[in-house]
Amino acid sequence: MNDGGLIAKLEQWLADTLKALTYGDDDVLVFKTAEVWRHQIAATTSGAEAFTRFVPFAFVSYQSADAAREGDYDLRQVIEFAILIGVESTTDGIARAGDATHLGTSLIRDLVIAALDRTHPGGDLTCDEFYYTGEMEVFDMPRRHAIEMHFECSQMTPAN
Repeated sequence: MNDGGLIAKLEQWLADTLKALTYGDDDVLVFKTAEVWRHQIAATTSGAEAFTRFVPFAFVSYQSADAAREGDYDLRQVIEFAILIGVESTTDGIARAGDATHLGTSLIRDLVIAALDRTHPGGDLTCDEFYYTGEMEVFDMPRRHAIEMHFECSQMTPAN
């Protein structure tokens, strides 16, 4: 559930798209958990244990919006979202790099970019395509790895 605002709808669309993301000939789901960020992994929920409960995961959250005015004083917003992806493994290094039987954040990153970059959510969502804008490593341990990927889209609102 959300309030029906554009940002909430876009967060949900991103989470739903990632929830359906598959790989391989057998169309195996990439994520066990793909949801809008609601502080699922936090100090109050014993972060390390919560990490294990959700992996492999993708959590989507709104980050910020920049605004500018166009020639006719139309509002142009650039809305940024973060997608936190995380993996856990039983062998050192596999969470990040993967192996022949386990996806690491390396390949998952590629799959997320392929699924979202230059895509439009369609329907009544009045924005331009999503674009990948970069990432940063947020968690690096021998058997756990997470990165935060950034995507943005623009929305034009004509002046009245």
